[in-house]
Amino acid sequence: MELTIATPSIRSLKPASTLAATRDHGDRLKYMSGCRCDLCRRANTDYENTRSKARAAGDWNGIVSAEKSRKHIDWLSYHGVGRRQIAAATDVAESILVKIINGQRTNVRARTERLILAVTPDCAADHAIIAAGPTWKLINTLLKAGFTRSRIAAELGRKTHALQLGKTSITVRNAHDVQRLYERLIESDDVPVPGKPIWHLIKKLRDEGYTDKQLARDLNVAEAALTQRNAKVSKGFARRVEQFYERATT
Repeated sequence: MELTIATPSIRSLKPASTLAATRDHGDRLKYMSGCRCDLCRRANTDYENTRSKARAAGDWNGIVSAEKSRKHIDWLSYHGVGRRQIAAATDVAESILVKIINGQRTNVRARTERLILAVTPDCAADHAIIAAGPTWKLINTLLKAGFTRSRIAAELGRKTHALQLGKTSITVRNAHDVQRLYERLIESDDVPVPGKPIWHLIKKLRDEGYTDKQLARDLNVAEAALTQRNAKVSKGFARRVEQFYERATT
């Protein structure tokens, strides 16, 4: 007796002959269903040539494990990028991303993997929520540099002197604003520096006969600023005093 083994179709796909039944000649599905006319052979040749060129250009699109994609999606989620943003950035269907996340899809096309791995936290929506730790690290660095909370709040456009930023979570927009503010202030002439050495130089200039009116003009500051003797002065003011002192005493 002849034993017939039933082979289940992979992922329940219909046979090529069924899929090609309504296709015109010149369609590769017709070739796959068994047609060898000139049009169908040409369609198959064009397909294979396209695949060869793609592989040569590094655009191989074979089957790969979904593990890298899943880990990258998890990492993006930690940085506030959800599957909807990933889908929008990659044109990969959200339903496919869900299956990758929950492990239903264990393999993906190489091109899909490349698209997912190319997504960065910059793709996050402005109001997405991310961890606040890195942002507070920047703020604390500014505070240690001498900038006050009220100054930082004002620079961020707050209407009050309070920073009003979450300690554990923060929006992407707020994190971006703090990052830009940090980059601008930390390298600016506004960075506070100890004022004692600068006031000492100003006293020596007065001893040399310079009046506050002359110093205010040459240092480009208000005359009243020379009498405040603040514990901190701006880096720009300190540099101007040091440069003027050097010119005046050499």
